[in-house]
Amino acid sequence: MPKSMTGYGRSEIKTGQFELATECRSFNNRFLDISLKLPRVLADYEYEVKARIKNMIERGKVTMTINFKDLSLTNGAFTINGERLGYYLKILNGIKTQAGINDRVTLDHLLSFKELIEPEESLIRNEQVGEALLKNIEDALNQLNAMRSEEGENIARELKKQISQLNQSVDSIYEKGQAVPREELNKLRNRISSLLDVKDVNQARLEQELALIADRVDVTEECLRIRSHIKLFLMELNGSSSLGKKLTFILQEMHREANTIGAKTTNVDIAHEVIKIKEEVEKVREQVQNLE
Repeated sequence: MPKSMTGYGRSEIKTGQFELATECRSFNNRFLDISLKLPRVLADYEYEVKARIKNMIERGKVTMTINFKDLSLTNGAFTINGERLGYYLKILNGIKTQAGINDRVTLDHLLSFKELIEPEESLIRNEQVGEALLKNIEDALNQLNAMRSEEGENIARELKKQISQLNQSVDSIYEKGQAVPREELNKLRNRISSLLDVKDVNQARLEQELALIADRVDVTEECLRIRSHIKLFLMELNGSSSLGKKLTFILQEMHREANTIGAKTTNVDIAHEVIKIKEEVEKVREQVQNLE
């Protein structure tokens, strides 16, 4: 069944050592566009997380935010970043020298810099956290896809109603179109007869020309092609999960056939039905833009 490109999913995992929370949203987009926000301590998993997203979602703009809390922090699992400490001391002493300041560098000065004191990251790198992270994002993506599938089914039901209305217009055109060639032929014959002496007209040539004109105003073939496109549209809608681009292409073909009918016909009723078809095709196209 089709999927909408709009959805939301959230999953949480809590253990005695850590907590994980993943939140993901998806929106309409022509291609797959991933925006990922990982805490610094989980940065090594960026490739694996994006691979999971690509495996479960084919199209749309996906934003995913992952939050991690190391419960071992309550046990004082902190460390001093010695490299940064030395760098900041060097900077502060350099400032003192250049500014001619004799004051000592104090703890308050150092604490104004970020990331001097960091949580221990040993837990982050173990296998348990990696497995929990991947399960967490998979659960969130499953929720996201469940919502996308539900919305996709709602869109599909609406599309079928719109396609049914479009099909009614095609049936009306086909029915009205059967009489058009004969009507045009009679109009032309009467016009020629009123302008020329019938005795001076080559009847064989006249019939040949009238037959060509009648063929040019016949819209039977275009109606049959639109019906074929409708059949293909419904078949794709019922049997495919990733079909937004396919359906858009089919609608383009329907619109092209409707334009051809509009250019060929001189019948006002048929012209009105062509306008209805174009309106329905545009409505359907807007809905299809929401599908993956």
